[in-house]
Amino acid sequence: MKAVVYTAPLTLELQEVGAPHAGEDETIVRVGAVGICGSELEGFASQSPFRRPPLIMGHEFAGTRVSDGARVVVNPLVYCGHCDSCRRGSVNVCRNRVLLGIQRPGGFAEYAAVPSRNCYVLPEGTPLEAAALVEPLANAVHALRLVRETTKDVERVGIIGSGMVGVAVTVVAKAAGIGHVEVVDLSPERAAVALTAGADAVGESLEGEFDVVFDAVGTGGTRAAAVEAIRPDGTAVFIGLHSDDAGFDGRDIIRNEKRVIGSFCYTDADFAAAVELVGHVRREWYEVRPLSEGVEAFTRLLTTVPTTIKTVLVPEEIA
Repeated sequence: MKAVVYTAPLTLELQEVGAPHAGEDETIVRVGAVGICGSELEGFASQSPFRRPPLIMGHEFAGTRVSDGARVVVNPLVYCGHCDSCRRGSVNVCRNRVLLGIQRPGGFAEYAAVPSRNCYVLPEGTPLEAAALVEPLANAVHALRLVRETTKDVERVGIIGSGMVGVAVTVVAKAAGIGHVEVVDLSPERAAVALTAGADAVGESLEGEFDVVFDAVGTGGTRAAAVEAIRPDGTAVFIGLHSDDAGFDGRDIIRNEKRVIGSFCYTDADFAAAVELVGHVRREWYEVRPLSEGVEAFTRLLTTVPTTIKTVLVPEEIA
């Protein structure tokens, strides 16, 4: 089969590789669409130790289950079910977790072997290209659930970054009935995308105080901005992974009892809830490219600002 393979530091190649074989409690999925994630671009550019070549990346994917023809979206998080985190129900931070496309082969290929329990049947009529955006939606569902568990009276939400994750948080927040959602981005064009997701206001910087601010970028500057913009007893949620800089004033957190929480991945329930929100995905959010152009698309995203917030690779016959 054809696959886009991370073969060496800063090197991707379109290769012919052996088809995967299903192990115990696994199934084969014919990949119909796979998104290129910002975290993959970051990891590739920084030569992250979490992605070791040779590797077929791609953790945002949907396709057809070979065994029965069902159209499914794949949850890439594989947890052990036995560690202390799993026993508490926090499977997203399983001590032995493995992510498809990071520690084992993912969706930048024609076929992928995945745990059977990680396949979610899609609502009828869902385009596979749209389903490739379920994974970022699941991140947003999880992040908002953390907020609901920690913060009272959430009426004003700020979101820093109008990439796919920021737009996903917008969708989830508005679906949950949040009254005012404001999204900011240094690019006016990208900020405007959030309006199509239901944002009430967009701009280049947050104005006023917010009950909750989600940082979907992840730099020292954006983390500091998130903490500064929340009210006393408010919550800043860090989702973005751009850098390891903290950037904020710890004394401000103490004096105003502000909360800073990290949000990583999702539980099974979060992912299932995201599947139900796939109908909110809009076609203008993503561009479609054939898998054979995956190396070029990946390289282009490293050097230019795209006109859409997601690039999705599909089989040749669909493209």
